[in-house]
Amino acid sequence: MRQRIDVGGSHGYPLFLGVPIEELGGYLEERYGARGHYLIITNTLVADLYADKLMNGLKQFRTELIAVPDSEEEKSLNRISKLTEQALRCRADRDTMVLALGGGVIGDLAGFFASIFMRGIRYIHIPTTLLAQIDSSIGGKVAVNHPSGKNLLGSFYPPQAVWTDFSTLDTLPWKEIQNGLAETIKHALVSDPNLFDFIESHTEEIKCADFKVMKELAMRSLAVKVKIVSEDEKEKGQRILLNLGHSFGHALETDEAYKGVTHGQGVSIGLAAASSLAHARGLMTDSQLDRIINLLTKLDLPTSIESRDPEILLNHMSADKKNKAGNKILVLPVGIGKSSVATDCEDEEIVKAWKKVIK
Repeated sequence: MRQRIDVGGSHGYPLFLGVPIEELGGYLEERYGARGHYLIITNTLVADLYADKLMNGLKQFRTELIAVPDSEEEKSLNRISKLTEQALRCRADRDTMVLALGGGVIGDLAGFFASIFMRGIRYIHIPTTLLAQIDSSIGGKVAVNHPSGKNLLGSFYPPQAVWTDFSTLDTLPWKEIQNGLAETIKHALVSDPNLFDFIESHTEEIKCADFKVMKELAMRSLAVKVKIVSEDEKEKGQRILLNLGHSFGHALETDEAYKGVTHGQGVSIGLAAASSLAHARGLMTDSQLDRIINLLTKLDLPTSIESRDPEILLNHMSADKKNKAGNKILVLPVGIGKSSVATDCEDEEIVKAWKKVIK
């Protein structure tokens, strides 16, 4: 069933759900006219799977395709420079529209490129992974990484639209599905205990990638994200709650130079660490902590990591974008289905939480 949700804020945009990739061309013609230049930015893996489908619907337009390697390392200023050179060879100008075809990395990279190329051109996100469909394509955040930290260089730059074809989930490997599941569990912990219950009661179907269950999971999860970002476009208030698990997770990704730990794995371990800290503060019971750890484990998501120096990881957290006046700002779960912002976490507490997940 096709659905349209309007994401609010001062720069609102439509989120189209259950729409075939090849039909985007028809929408573009109706919305922007029969002439136009479209620059598809994707990665080599997604290009092999979906570029032909997308381009078949864009035959009436001047369209170019740029495919970058499939790697988190591509979210860099070096790649932005290369994209600029390639776009100019394609005769891109201020009227060109970028089509970001791929998961979270491509959405961030292509969106950030669009935000700064010729002082900003339009883009549409076509998310092809669970993580992108339920989280990263919604909210208008675009960024690239820096050796000092994850997503340190970026901006709020909303797309013209998000075009979501759930059938792309059929080709996702389990590792990519896991990346999205970590974010889905985060959404449940932030504000939807019923979603947490749903995931708990459908773990086997999820692991078998049952399409009906996965689609419902995606719809319920993205509803959490849409509601929060519509009410807090620039992360001035409750949107910060969506960073649950990310302060810890981003520190791990930075420590691995974005090579060894995937985003979903980092978030999963981060959820375990944040939950442990919350438990130590009396914000959740033993049974609630056990439920979180057990659910992550049932979905083959990691809750611990080997051989890390907690002091080094603590230092990586100093570069977190949420920090203020030198103080580390953490999001902690309060039971299941509610979260809060902690502005008074001592380094000793954080190190203890790290030690709980380092084996």
